Amino acid sequence: MASISPNRYVAQSSDGKTKVEYETSTFVGLPALNLTEGPGPIRHFSGSQVRVLDTEIGTLVTVTTRITVDTGSTSFSILIPSISLKSVSDQEAFETEAIITTHSGPISIPFNGVHEKYQFIPLKGEASFVLSLLQQVTSAAGKAAGK
Repeated sequence: MASISPNRYVAQSSDGKTKVEYETSTFVGLPALNLTEGPGPIRHFSGSQVRVLDTEIGTLVTVTTRITVDTGSTSFSILIPSISLKSVSDQEAFETEAIITTHSGPISIPFNGVHEKYQFIPLKGEASFVLSLLQQVTSAAGKAAGK
């Protein structure tokens, strides 16, 4: 039986304030992440704005949520565990952590000391496989070519 890797992950904190939707590849072939923090609007990130790093503890997906030229930046990361689905219609629940990192900038005070501060947010979510238009076109082209 072949296992299928999910391409869509939806997770949220127990208080519902933090919500994340991450797709490994959208219909145009690029990763996308939608983030809601608190009562604020949904923030959309795609393509090179979404940085993906495979590690031995899972896939770390990071976006920059605030940046300044002098006082630093803030990034949001979610750790995606390795998950296998039985079929394309299968869904799998998972638990993970989001990390909000505050990075100090070149003129942040104090100049010395720790330059990153972390806030961890427990998340519960669901992984699934979503068939996109690009996958349908690629699959159809493969079938037409006799593959």
